[in-house]
Amino acid sequence: MDDAVDAPAVPEPIRRRRAVEVFGNRFGTLFNDEVVAPTGVEGQYLRWRWSHSGVVVVPTGPAGYLFVPTYRYPIGDVSLEFPRGGCDADEAPARAAARELREETGYACDASLLRRIGTVHADTGLIETGVHVFTAEVHDAEASTARPEAMESVTDPVWASREEVLTWLQKGSVTCGVTLAALALALAAGSLSDGG
Repeated sequence: MDDAVDAPAVPEPIRRRRAVEVFGNRFGTLFNDEVVAPTGVEGQYLRWRWSHSGVVVVPTGPAGYLFVPTYRYPIGDVSLEFPRGGCDADEAPARAAARELREETGYACDASLLRRIGTVHADTGLIETGVHVFTAEVHDAEASTARPEAMESVTDPVWASREEVLTWLQKGSVTCGVTLAALALALAAGSLSDGG
């Protein structure tokens, strides 16, 4: 059996005629670019660029996978997520991932022990900046008190077995696109056990 997959056709690009910055702060810049579609039609395209790349870490351990219940202001609800955030200026992605894990869960993991498994784009129709995906094995003995940032609202992290995670997915309990993409990459990389 041939495992090769035919490459899909490559669509024509939408070309940027002019980058138009409409808003910026320390977190990033919002553009409303002047663009030209492959058909020749001119228009505008909204684009967000984070100041620094993002990180997400898939924590695993004997109890399964570690999620952080996080209140997300844009959706006005609690979201079950893997620890994630952004790199600080001049901070390596692995260090940022280890820092986010410690801040949001209280679990410590040396950056050198994190395994980078890929990059995802949170919303390819809007956000240009990628998110580095890591896995980390953590244990209860490594836990301390979580210290989230001032504008974060999180509760104690929760462990879920593989079966519980599958149930959550079936029920639509996990809707964070970054978390879902990170889980998919981790499963594809074989970094998550079949048990849990």
